[in-house]
Amino acid sequence: MQQTRSYFPQRKTPGEQKQIRMVLGLVLGLTLVLILLATCYREFPKWWQKINQPKLVASERLTPNQPTVTPTPRFTEQKKSIESILLPLRGKYGIFYEDIGSKNSFGINEKEVFTAASLIKMPVLITLYREAEIGNINLDEVYKLQASDKREGAGALQNKPVGFEISYRKIAELMGEQSDNTAFNVVANKLGTEKIQNTINALGMKNTSYAENLTSPVEMGLLFRKLYLEKIISDKNRDEILSFITDTIWEDRIPVGVPEGINVSHKIGTEVGVISDAGIVFGPKPFILVIMSQEVNEIEARKALPEITKKIYEMTQGLDTKERE
Repeated sequence: MQQTRSYFPQRKTPGEQKQIRMVLGLVLGLTLVLILLATCYREFPKWWQKINQPKLVASERLTPNQPTVTPTPRFTEQKKSIESILLPLRGKYGIFYEDIGSKNSFGINEKEVFTAASLIKMPVLITLYREAEIGNINLDEVYKLQASDKREGAGALQNKPVGFEISYRKIAELMGEQSDNTAFNVVANKLGTEKIQNTINALGMKNTSYAENLTSPVEMGLLFRKLYLEKIISDKNRDEILSFITDTIWEDRIPVGVPEGINVSHKIGTEVGVISDAGIVFGPKPFILVIMSQEVNEIEARKALPEITKKIYEMTQGLDTKERE
């Protein structure tokens, strides 16, 4: 009698099942190892490049940080004398001082937010030159003045005829030297609000708003430190901007408080009730000085800013009043 063949698989013994599981596990493990090796092979050049490549200059330039106020006993004493100047004055004042060499600093209402007025032109100038450095703008390109560009107030560009030709470099010079409002309007429209605010943010100016025209003394001090010391733009472009804001047509505030022959690279801010000035005093011991005001008596403020500057200059240069006289 012929035996019937079974088409059903025979049940594996426990030993065989164990061997199968070991083989499957080995195959799975080898597969995972091969995938990992393939990934490492593909990604290793990228990882190695990240580890070894030098940092980008731009990222080094724009590392946000806040100036740290570091009072000393001497500054505490002198701060009181400055507060005595401010005490009888109407309105609000804010002051920030930083020694460029030692980075020692002090402030009075230095973190308070004030109306920036034309101080806001400084981040606009920096943004213009940064855009030029990456090739988005040619500073020597000629711009033809439009009727819609014209703004009243400071500056001579508003008096030029429509179609007047001027380079962006010259426009930047007018923004610094004359605080020209029409020049400012041309550049601001060219750049756009977003790019300007991005520069402000990248500088670490957390409480400065381009759209709302607000900033603080400590953040304007930070801007001048970044511009002068931290290579946020090339040295050549830095020096050009500083030349535009040295020996301007507005020398009646901080510059009046320092001896004749001392250069001051600075930017004023003026609106109704606002008399401000900020910049770098290139004395024997250079320092950053920002004096901002709001809701003040303008006649009082115009007298107070040089007086405050004189007191700070005497303090920081190791001079007293008798030595000055």
